Amino acid sequence: MITARRRAGLAAALGVVALAVLGYAAFEFSGQVTAPRAASSPVSHQQAAAKPSATQPLATPAPVATTAVTATPKATVTPRAQTLVPVSAVAFGPQGTADGDNPQIAARVLTDPAMGWVSQWYATPSFGDLKQGTGLLLDLGRTATVTTVTLTLGSPPGTALELRLGAAPDLTALPVVTTATATRDQLSLPLASPAKARYVLLWFTRLPPDDAGTYQLFVHQVAIQGHP
Repeated sequence: MITARRRAGLAAALGVVALAVLGYAAFEFSGQVTAPRAASSPVSHQQAAAKPSATQPLATPAPVATTAVTATPKATVTPRAQTLVPVSAVAFGPQGTADGDNPQIAARVLTDPAMGWVSQWYATPSFGDLKQGTGLLLDLGRTATVTTVTLTLGSPPGTALELRLGAAPDLTALPVVTTATATRDQLSLPLASPAKARYVLLWFTRLPPDDAGTYQLFVHQVAIQGHP
């Protein structure tokens, strides 16, 4: 009897121990199969860092530089001046072609530069107070643009003249465009502004001295530059 009771108690004790072991094993197993806590995704952190804060102002984009394009004005080409050949050269006085000095040889300033044209002689540089001047009238044959007139002289320095241009062979219709006094044997008369004219008048207002003690003018040649 005693032995049977001991066996029954031992079996009960072993059952309790077995239940305890099974319970502990079940507890440990349930802790291992529980899903681990998800780790934070690195992408989520990057997106959160990239997202601007509600209290932080948004960055203003830098302005785009623009380059202003300026149109270059087209250059104006000035045509080269050329020689204008007069159709005639005549002596000219205060009354026009009726009282010019030595009219028979006036055309030689165009055809015979070696001989040229010579005025009459006078007792003073101011024509002996007989008149205001003497001249040569050149006809271009048509209206042209004059830029420069050049004279080749055979007289000592001292010749003074007015360059007159116009549309009619009359002293009052030929306004003065420039004046000059010769200091050597060549005298250039460039115009400040090109002028349109058919007639070119070289109006001499003062004469140079000659070898005889009087005053006389000698013109070898006249050249005119401009545009037809």
